[in-house]
Amino acid sequence: MKRPVKIRHLVNWFHGNYCTRKCYEREELHNEHWPKLDELARKLEGTEMTHRDFLNMLRTDRTICTLSDDEWKNARFSWRHDDCPLCRMMGMR
Repeated sequence: MKRPVKIRHLVNWFHGNYCTRKCYEREELHNEHWPKLDELARKLEGTEMTHRDFLNMLRTDRTICTLSDDEWKNARFSWRHDDCPLCRMMGMR
């Protein structure tokens, strides 16, 4: 089992690994959810928990991440996005 880490680390980890990948096409959600995540980190400053506990907390609360269970399970990879301008420029798509 992983050791507990500070809440600020978990917020940054969640935003980078979940928000940006699962909501790749919905930029407005990034702008909407980041202030909520930041506020959560400020309120729980000094708290430590595991990554799994943090994910469970966000999934059961649903005030920050509002994805359905089906959307949550759907793996999305932003670097494989079909209309990536960088990929087109490099001739990969």
